[in-house]
Amino acid sequence: MPWLVAIGGTAGVTAVGYAMRLNANTAGFAFLIIVLLSSLRGGFLAGALASIAATLCYNFFFFDPLHTFTIAEPANWVALAAFLVTSVIVSRLVIASHTQADNAERRRTELETLYGLSVDLFTATNRVGALGEAAGRALKLLGAREGGLVLFDGSPYRQRVIWWVGEKPDEIEDLIAGIGRHKEPLEFSSALGRDVYLPLIIGQKTAGALVARGTEASMHALVSASGLVGLAVEREKFIEENAHMEAIRESEVLKTSLLRAVSHDLTTPLTSIAVHIETLKRKAHADDELKPAVVGITEEAQRLKRRIDNLLSMARLEAGKAKPRREPTPPADIFRAVRDNLPLVFDSRPVTIRVAEDCPDANVDPSLALEIFVNLIENAHRVSPPGAALELSARPHPLDPTRIRIEVLDRGPGIPAGVADAEGNLLSGATSDVAQRGLGLEIARSLAMANGGSIGITPREGGGTVARVDLPAALLPAAISQLEFP
Repeated sequence: MPWLVAIGGTAGVTAVGYAMRLNANTAGFAFLIIVLLSSLRGGFLAGALASIAATLCYNFFFFDPLHTFTIAEPANWVALAAFLVTSVIVSRLVIASHTQADNAERRRTELETLYGLSVDLFTATNRVGALGEAAGRALKLLGAREGGLVLFDGSPYRQRVIWWVGEKPDEIEDLIAGIGRHKEPLEFSSALGRDVYLPLIIGQKTAGALVARGTEASMHALVSASGLVGLAVEREKFIEENAHMEAIRESEVLKTSLLRAVSHDLTTPLTSIAVHIETLKRKAHADDELKPAVVGITEEAQRLKRRIDNLLSMARLEAGKAKPRREPTPPADIFRAVRDNLPLVFDSRPVTIRVAEDCPDANVDPSLALEIFVNLIENAHRVSPPGAALELSARPHPLDPTRIRIEVLDRGPGIPAGVADAEGNLLSGATSDVAQRGLGLEIARSLAMANGGSIGITPREGGGTVARVDLPAALLPAAISQLEFP
């Protein structure tokens, strides 16, 4: 006990000094040493206790008249008061120096911890768990008994634990969610001592929380540690996104190279096929049995050539090497161009075309818009029974005045599985089977997206399907002002 050191030391000096008949000055220095030792061992209270006890013993045993607390000479009053003041001041100075030394040692430890954390976080490999392990070591070095690192998956209420030690009751999750909302550190007392919850701020957003339970580290050190962890989280996110983008770029380059190679290898035989088709056409004038076969070969060769050209256009658009050149394009002009490009389809079955009088022009690239509907009409023609009519219609969008809706209606077998979702939205290639829905539909979807539009597939009443293409409308300035200021 510190007070035992103060009382025992004072009593020992008194006994030795009295036995050896030390003079008052020598005894005063001995008592001062006891005050210093008591302050070092027990702090200010022990030092103050030792100062008072030493002053009383000093007066009782070493100032005349001895064995009384009476002070005969005025000079002894000054000496005794000076001794008391000196012992108290020395005790305070010793305590202050000791406290500063402890603080300096703690700051040194915190700096070493932060330096080690920065090295761990920014030189670690991208292996799984490296971030959590580094954060865990930092919290342990900062004196946290429990806690860990939690990241948010888009919301403070969707928490992903990267590393955690100790219990994690529900109230801790609520506190972490509160940190995500308010973006301010939270500090309070708990059964473990002092708990600190620190937000990880990345780009003005809270990406997670660093929790230190039962820690004695300074708030400055904890905030610095959370800042380092936040930078490390941002770095890992950047590395992942960069790797993903690099993979996408490599995939696009590979796809473009493959499409070029395939198109080149297919274009050459297609040219030869076209020459032979012309020869067959001349011979088919005199052979009625050959005419249907020549017509079929001609139609399929044209469709294959168009598919190759469409694939190359898709590759250029997706690689950013080509951009749609939009201009006001009347739907009637699109339908007329489709008819000119698909004479065999329009000659083999009835096709009904309707354009609403109030339908605005489409703001699209005319060549790409043509390919969208060529592919959709080819698909409709392929799945429809012979002689069944196709319908083409264009009208303003029923819900969005800034768009128009063009529909291709057929009497085919309906929507195949894996083509559209429950709301009729055409699924992307990553979530559906391209072979199931046909390459033409995938080409149409990509070209519509390039023009700022979308494609939906819905069942048609009485059988068949309705392919709905929503495209941006080319609105006049007056119409735009009416939309903005109704």
